[in-house]
Order: sequence, then structure tokens, then C-alpha cells
Amino acid sequence: MKTDRKHERFVRRLETEFSSGDKNYRGISSDLSTNGLFIRTIHPFAPGSIIDITIHLPDGATSRLKGRVRRAIKTHITTFKNGMGVELIEKDFHYINFLKTFMPDVQGAPSDEEIRYETETHPKPDIKAESNSSDFLILACSKCGVKNKVRTSKMSLGPKCGKCGSALVINQA
Repeated sequence: MKTDRKHERFVRRLETEFSSGDKNYRGISSDLSTNGLFIRTIHPFAPGSIIDITIHLPDGATSRLKGRVRRAIKTHITTFKNGMGVELIEKDFHYINFLKTFMPDVQGAPSDEEIRYETETHPKPDIKAESNSSDFLILACSKCGVKNKVRTSKMSLGPKCGKCGSALVINQA
């Protein structure tokens, strides 16, 4: 299937926070590329909005980006992904480095000097303590059946299904 997209994309579901002004929301990023991404959320901002984005990467790093909303989709039809397509205006070291793991020829890749500076001034967090399988729960959504991986430390925030947005609950046996 031919698409009109200018940049190669890959799908990774990553916990994402985004804000504009005094409005802060959470979502799941997907369809990442060098110049854009899609944020799955039921709270999309209007096209043209400038937003601050925080993506929690798998290695424990946090990427801070700035983007412009290009399209927004909000519908109750479950076959459509609710959310917004975002053009990235500013990318940080962590995001570019993460992209390099999937697309080695990413332009704007950090130089060895930038990598050395970044790791000296912002060392990677020690994620060994968080890597135990007991730190996560796999919760099946009672509405759509999708399995969701949830940090036990985030259970008090009221986790929602990444697919349909329904509240996730622990089934007591």
C-alpha cells in the first residue's frame, strides 16, 4: 500500500505526556519517525497547536520534544485511532538516539562528542531496581480484551487500556 508519508515510520507504543498551556494529558505514542509521531489519546489538541511532549523510552530515559499538531482525530468509532498527528519542531538527544536503534541512517544523529557530553551531564538512571517482573502487572481490559503492561507504582493513577481507553482493574480471585 503506497502512502504519501515523507519519512519512514515504525510502531512503538511508549508512555507519553503532552501539554499545551495549562492542559496536561497522557497518551501512547506510536508511528514514530524522524520528523513526527502519532499520539493515541482521547484528548487531542486542535491542529496548529504547539505542544510539549515527554516520551518515556524503554531504556529508562525521558525524551522531551516540542511539536505542532497537524491533524486530530476524535471519534467514538472503535476502528479509528483517536489521537493526533504531530510534526516535531524540536528533538532531543534521547529521541534521536532511540531512533538510531531502528533507523541507523537517521539524520541529525549526535556526534561522539555530544554523546560523551550528554552521558557525563545526564547519566542514565539506574533501572536495575525497576527491572523486576514483579514491578509490572499484565492487565487484560474487561471491555476489549487487550493485555496492558502497567507499572505497579502507577496503579494509583488509574491506568487505562491503550486500545479502547477503558479503566483497567485488577481482578480479585
